[in-house]
Amino acid sequence: MSKTAAQEEFDDFIAKNSTGPDDHIHPEDRAEVARERDLHARDNSDDEEESYRAAKVDAAMRMSTYDTRSTADLMLPPASFDSGRATGVKGVIADARNYENARRSKWSEKMRNARRSVIEFASVKSSSDKSDSELSGAEDEESFLKQWRESRRRELEAEDRSSVRNRRTSPSARMYGRFEEVDAMGYLDAIEKVSRETTVVVFVYDHESDVSSTIESAMMPLVRSNPAIRFVKVHYEEIELDQAGVPAVLAYRNQGDLFANLTALIDMIPDEEDFDSDSLKKLFQEHRIV
Repeated sequence: MSKTAAQEEFDDFIAKNSTGPDDHIHPEDRAEVARERDLHARDNSDDEEESYRAAKVDAAMRMSTYDTRSTADLMLPPASFDSGRATGVKGVIADARNYENARRSKWSEKMRNARRSVIEFASVKSSSDKSDSELSGAEDEESFLKQWRESRRRELEAEDRSSVRNRRTSPSARMYGRFEEVDAMGYLDAIEKVSRETTVVVFVYDHESDVSSTIESAMMPLVRSNPAIRFVKVHYEEIELDQAGVPAVLAYRNQGDLFANLTALIDMIPDEEDFDSDSLKKLFQEHRIV
């Protein structure tokens, strides 16, 4: 059936408006043209990526040197990105990374040297301010204790002078007759904050020791019968005494002078004697405690 003139005109119109981009290319050449288009698109993509990386590297290399007032770090790709590269974009990034690491290392070393200098200066200055006696270990500690005790004595003497009237009219103020338990500071106060004539007996005990309990019980009659003597007890850990020497009795006069040191007290009592208050009193008399 032959087409009418109107039908042919319509078909021609449809054909012209539905023609694809490759319709003008010979069918045998269309595959090659498609491959060329893909390669061109990839080249454009690579160019964009290279441009982006180049811009980043350029920005990184133009950054100012390390500013100690800022904590901002140089933003570089992961080390795996440019590992082993010496040329091209990755080589430039590797150079930037090496520069950054060297800069940080140099700055860190400067800070360490500065801190070391400050510490050494402070140490030298501190050492130069000390006298020879303060640098002699045990002598230093002994010197400090003597100075501290002398200061405490002067303080107590001033208190004695200001309250001499009360002491003369109230002799009972220096009577004790009880067993006080004290801590480390109380121990120091007990031997220091008394008159020169007062004897202070310190019982160092171990709360887990049956021997300590026995000796404490034997001391109670002596505490009551000697009210002019101040008796206190302190746990050995408070004054950092070796547990092997506990129980112990320490006796002081003249506001802190130790005159009797009865460590490992139980070993001082003869085995043939029964331990009681009389045995303890005899031992105290031998050491002029009572």
